[in-house]
Formats: sequence, C-alpha cells, structure tokens
Amino acid sequence: MKKKLAKILAITLSLIMILTIIAACNGDANPDASPTPGGPNDPDTPASPGPGDPDGPRFPNVEVSGTLVVAYGAPATGEFIGGFGNSSYDLTIRTLLGGDVGTVYTSTDGELLINQTVVKTHNITEDAAGNKTHTFEIWDDMLWSDGTGITASDFVAEALWVHNPAWLDLGTSTTAYDSIIGRLAYRGGVPEMSTEPDDWDEEEDGEFVPEQIGWVIEPSDYFEGIRLLGDYEFSLTIDAEELPYFFELIYASSGPLPLHSWAPGVSVVTDENGSKFSADITDFAQTVADVERFAPTVVAGPYTFVSFENNIVTLKANPLFIGDSLGNKPSIEFIQQIEVNNDVIIDSLFAGELNLIPQEIDGNNINRVKAQDGFTASEYLRDGMGLINIEHDWGPMQDRNVRWAFAHLVDRMPIIDNVTVGYGATIDTEASPSQWMWQARSAEVIAAIRPIALNVEAAHDFLDESEWIFEADGETPFDRSQANEEGTYLRHNAAGQPLIIRNGAASQEVGDAIEIETVRNAALAGVEFTSEFLEWALVLQYAYRMPDTPVEDRIYHTFSMGTGFGVPFSPYWSWHSDILGTWMNTSFSDAELDRIIDAMDATEGGDFATYLEHWFDYVVRWNYILPALPLYNNIYASLHSENVLGVEHTTPFAAWNHTNVITRLSVID
Repeated sequence: MKKKLAKILAITLSLIMILTIIAACNGDANPDASPTPGGPNDPDTPASPGPGDPDGPRFPNVEVSGTLVVAYGAPATGEFIGGFGNSSYDLTIRTLLGGDVGTVYTSTDGELLINQTVVKTHNITEDAAGNKTHTFEIWDDMLWSDGTGITASDFVAEALWVHNPAWLDLGTSTTAYDSIIGRLAYRGGVPEMSTEPDDWDEEEDGEFVPEQIGWVIEPSDYFEGIRLLGDYEFSLTIDAEELPYFFELIYASSGPLPLHSWAPGVSVVTDENGSKFSADITDFAQTVADVERFAPTVVAGPYTFVSFENNIVTLKANPLFIGDSLGNKPSIEFIQQIEVNNDVIIDSLFAGELNLIPQEIDGNNINRVKAQDGFTASEYLRDGMGLINIEHDWGPMQDRNVRWAFAHLVDRMPIIDNVTVGYGATIDTEASPSQWMWQARSAEVIAAIRPIALNVEAAHDFLDESEWIFEADGETPFDRSQANEEGTYLRHNAAGQPLIIRNGAASQEVGDAIEIETVRNAALAGVEFTSEFLEWALVLQYAYRMPDTPVEDRIYHTFSMGTGFGVPFSPYWSWHSDILGTWMNTSFSDAELDRIIDAMDATEGGDFATYLEHWFDYVVRWNYILPALPLYNNIYASLHSENVLGVEHTTPFAAWNHTNVITRLSVID
C-alpha cells in the first residue's frame, strides 16, 4: 500500500518551555487533547451554511478600500500556477488567487474540513472491493473572475489537466489525485520492461537498458476514477489500495480549473470508462506554461492578478469571489507583496512604505516594533523550523556517521541567539509544539532520542566509524590529537580525498552565524567547513534540482534554509523512497522510515491513539538517521502598523494569506 501527502519537522526544549510557549500563543495547553474537527465553537465552521436569501447573493458583498503592502526579505520567482515548483512567496500569491477555493480546506486550527461555501452536499459510498467514492454537489452561484459560472466540469478538469501527459511532458509534477483509480493509466500507463539482459537495448553512451515488452498498466485516454455527474455534481473514487488513510479527506480534495480560459473549445467527456478531454490539449498546455503560468488571467479566489514588476506582485480584490468557508469576502482592495532588504525592512515599516511584515523570526526586529508606538507584533508558533538540508546521494554526508558528526560540530545556541534573539529553541527531530502529537508525548520523545549538542569528541567518535579515518596519504591512521583550529590537519579517505563540507545559505545572517560557529569546531575534528550566501532562486535550483544538476556540477553538500510542516502531517512527500529522485525527495532513502511512514498514513481516520504511536516511532527513527540537521523551532511574529486590523487571526496553520484570515483583515486610513 502507498500513501501520499505533505511535509513536516521538529524540536528539543524543556517541557516547561514548550508548554509556556504554547500557552502564550494558543491559550492553556492540554497535553492529552486531540483535535476535534469543526464543532459549534469552531470559528471556521459556518453557523448556518446554505443559499441564504433566494432573491439575493448567498453571501453579501462588502465595500473594498485601501492597500495592504506586505514585505518579504526575498522576492517571488513568478511561479503563480502549480506544477513547476515554487518558493513560499509564490505560494502565498497562488493561495490568494484561488488556493483555498475547493471541496476541502484547512481551518485556522489546522483541521481538514469540507468547505461548505463550495460544497452543497457530500456523500461517501464504498463498493465490495473497498474503493470509496466521494460524491460532491457544489453550489450553483460560484463565478470565475471573468463572470463565467463555475461548474462541476471545472473540478473534473483540474484532475484531467494536472495528470495529462501533455502537461507532464512540460516538466510538471503534482501530488493531487494520486489516490484516485485510473491515475497511472491516464498518465500514460506503466510499461513492462524485459528482465533478460539479452533483450536490452544499447544507448549511445554504451549503457544497456531494459526494452519494453508490454504493459503492466495499459495507457488510457480516460481518468477512470473521476466522473462528471451533472452540471453541479461530480465524484472521485479512491483506490482501495490507498486505504485506510488517516487523512482520507484530503484524497477527496478538489479545486476548479478555468478550462474555458486555458483551453477554449475543449470540454469534459464522461462515460462508462471515466472522464477525458474532448480534444488534445498539447498546444493549450504549452501556452499556459509559457504565459498563464506567470500572469494568471482567470481565477476563483479572493484576489485577481494585476502585475509582477520590479519584484512587486500586485493583486486586486475579486468582486466575484463567493466567500471563504464562512462566506466572508475581503475588504482590502489591493495587495502588494514586495521585496524589501532585511537591513531596512523595519525602517520601511516605520516610514509607512509598507504595513505588514509576516513571519518575522528576528527577535531584534520584533522587539523594535513592540517598543514603537503605533505598531504591533502579533505572535504565534511557527508550524515549521529552520534547518540544514542535506545532499544524500553524493559527498561525505551520505554517511549517517558524518551527518551525526556534523551535528555535533554546529553550535546551534549562538545561531538561535543571533537569529531569533529569544524567540526560538533548539530542535532534535521532526516535530513542533504547534502539533497535537508533540503536546501529547513530547517528554517521552525527548527521553528517547539522542540530543544534538556541540561535542567535538563525539564528532571524532562518529567519524572514526566512517571512511574518513586516514591522513592525506590514504594509509596513515588519522590522529585526532593533531587536529587544530587552523585546519591544517584534515581527515581523508583511502583515496586521499579530504573531508570537506560546503554549505549554501539562503540567509546571509543565518549563513554567517553557522560559519562563524562551525569553522573552528569542524577544524578541531579534522573537517574543512565553508558556508556561502546564495540568492534564494539558486538555493531552490541546487536544493531541489530545478533543473536537474549533474553530480559533477554540484558544489554544496548542505543548504541552510527553512521549512513549513503543513496540514495534513504526512512525511511521505518529504522522505519516502517512493518519490526518491523527485524535487520533493531528491536523494534520501531509508527502508525503516518508509515502513513507519506507511503505518502512520494507513491508520484509520479518527484513530488518534494508533497514529500517535506510529508518529512516536517516526520522530525517534528520524533523529537516529538524521536526514537533515534541525536548527531551531521558533515563534513567528506578524509585524504591522496599527491601521491593519485582524492580524491576530493568524495561526500556525493559517498565515495572513489564508482565505479565512485575509477576509478578516482590513486597512484603515
């Protein structure tokens, strides 16, 4: 069985500190509590969903005014349509354009819920084989930003588009609809390859490769498991092999795609075989990839795209947006997301050149804003962490012993002090105090895992179990007593190669802190360490291989960066070997971690106790193999002028651009 979905990571604090942070940000914490999907007190659950006044709009319109200028320390890269990879700044814009308009959404409390503003009825049936069909009836009053009605065919079209071979041939990827019956056949089938070397073909480089001799899964023009049932009704059938799944509802998540705009004249056809497009979309897909991708014209979300120029993304309120899960609509007319140099970003806020800095981690900046009249810091736990990402398929960091030695050479406390200035704490595995699992079992996790701490002798011990045990001649045993701060005595392997670790830093401040604290410690262990600041786009290119970077052209073994965990919490798309070689998991594989991830995902929905047991095994194993080096978990702060109202609705699971948050924000003169 295979499971698929999301991202994550972790921490090492005293239990008292954890509960203090949780209480400060989320109210008093109950370590035995488990999440309760939307009940009568859930602020994201509509009190009375339905059509409202039959003679008027289902949800009333609001007057819009003002401009929200949001600053980030790095620019968007301009990837405003999914499939090609993106930075978090691109994803921010994509969410505002329509990322939360679908059948399922994540509440501000981190729960997966049916979006009753979009879905009128939702039914689940199960056949004799165990396949589950989710049938949706959507409301008939939703509109695209160009005034065209949103229908069920737009929801079916999204699944057909993102898995269509013409779209995939452009280098796109997706995790959506992976559990739906017929996906592999629709994507082009699965060929059967010869296993006899005599039948293999020789390529130009002299390598022999298996020859196709048939099909394991025949290709099909139809996506079998998704059906158009009427103008406002469609269904998705989940393959029994993908069940049970703890976050099953995410498998039923579907959003609309503006087929009338992306592929004029093409429609959705459904018959007994499933669904397909009425015509080839190859030319249309190329146009979307070349043009629409960078300047979306028709959207369904709370904002429409205006421009992306000079590192400034400008959006305008969409008057035809149906509303968030409560039916609320945005009151801010324009949003501008801009890049501002970190050295002047607070001065720009005070000068009125911008009015919101989201996800600030620098404690100095947070404290400056707190001390300034007319400005506010709205704090919340970060559902993610700072980390050092690791390359696993080349260089010395392939070896767990080298990874753990490196972990014992990085003094994280000065990094935390310099970067978060009192708003962060060390982390030793993939977890966060924002997660209910950590709140339930943090003390047991801390007791079960190996602490990460500066310890040069421990680093030597690990390195003595690696291949890096010689002097430069590749024969004389390395003598740890000769290692010195100047780094003139290094470890080598039998081939005479020195032990060198190069880091690429997405943040100059973080990179400098890592280098200053690590160069000397590494030298004392016989390791040469360097860190170099890289522009964000380069970090993405190197770390996620976009485009693929040949091994011989690689420079960096590690990258200091950050990550968000997201909802649902399933590490499949970060570490599972099923996706090895993709940008989501470029190089890591561990069979035991695969087994645990599969067990986590295969837990029945609602069985929190069993899921918690598997999660415990996961974070312990993750700490043992250390696929990345955790640096810190921290508090985020949204820094803003007092004329921006509603920022306090931001949570670890819902940033300022979350549909249920942006509709609560306003800007006053």
